[in-house]
Formats: sequence, structure tokens, C-alpha cells
Amino acid sequence: MWAAEKDIEYTFKIVILGAGGVGKTCLFNRYCFNSFNMNTEMTIGINFHSTYLKIQMEDLDYHPPEKEKFVSNSIFDMSGQDKFKSLIKKFIDGANGALLVFDSINYSSFEQLDDWYQQIRDNAINPDIPIILVASKSDILEKVPEWQHVKKDRINQYIKKRELNGFYPTSALENYNVLEVFKDLTNLMLKFSGFPAHII
Repeated sequence: MWAAEKDIEYTFKIVILGAGGVGKTCLFNRYCFNSFNMNTEMTIGINFHSTYLKIQMEDLDYHPPEKEKFVSNSIFDMSGQDKFKSLIKKFIDGANGALLVFDSINYSSFEQLDDWYQQIRDNAINPDIPIILVASKSDILEKVPEWQHVKKDRINQYIKKRELNGFYPTSALENYNVLEVFKDLTNLMLKFSGFPAHII
């Protein structure tokens, strides 16, 4: 079904942020196009695509249930390279929700989360937009020594410290938790915006 044929109730902007090479574009491609490329190159600037999720209106007297209704999510995947950081303010401006991504076996990417978190707080129209923490490449965890893993207690401490709205280990390769994280973020954005609906 083309966008023009959908009954779109709400439109949101989602930004995907994190260090370069953590797998943001793989997450973006798996969700938006159900594709995966093992040889994905570093993003140059920004990737953008719109997706649609079916919703159930909670006020059925006002919104008859016989017609399917949708949320349109405009998803922006931003390069994590330093040379593109000048674009961040415009990129984040107007965002309704964010995914903060780190690599499950890369402590450096985890330690850089604060920089990206602060960019959201400084540049989003509303600094309290929903943010979900995402660990990418979870399929690799069983293939490398445990000392290389970003530890769960560090992750839990960070979620509590920054009062994030959730956490998902994901694998774009295995399509694990990819749809789930976008559905959860969309429900959080609906709730945050006061819209009486939820994702089906």
C-alpha cells in the first residue's frame, strides 16, 4: 500500500545515534528494507526513510475501527564520524524519539554514549523525548570471550543514570529485536505526545 493510500494519524521523527561502526545503518536497513549487508560501509552524512506501523485507536467512538490507521515514522540514520558532527543539531531538531546505539563488544562505543545523549538533550525541541538504548551485534556475544562483552551491570547503571526509556539487545544479521525496538519506541512516542493509540 502506498503512503497516499494509508490513513496516517500521526507522523514522528526518529533519530538513530551512536559512534561510527556500531551498526546503526545495519539496524536501519533491516528495519526499513528487511535487508542486511555484511560489508556495509561507513555512512556518509545521513540515511533517511519513512516507515508505517498499524495502530489501534483507543477512542473507538471517535475513530471507527473499520478503517486501518497508521503512524508514519521518518527515520534518520546519522553518521557517527566526527567530520559530520556539525550536522547533528539540524539532524536532531524536531525528533520525537531516539535510539542510542552501541556495539555489544566495543567498550569504546559504550563510553561515547554520553556525548550522543547530550546532543539529544541539547538539540531536541523537547529534551525529554523517549530514548531507548540499543546494543547491536548481539549475535557475536557467543563467539567472543566474555571479557570483551559490555557488561550488563554497566548497561543497567547507565540506563538508571540517564533515566532511559528501555533497553534492547539486537542483531540486524539475525533480525533479532529489530522490529520490537521500533514498535516500543513508537508506543513511547504516542504516549509522550498524548495520542490515544498504540501499535498493534
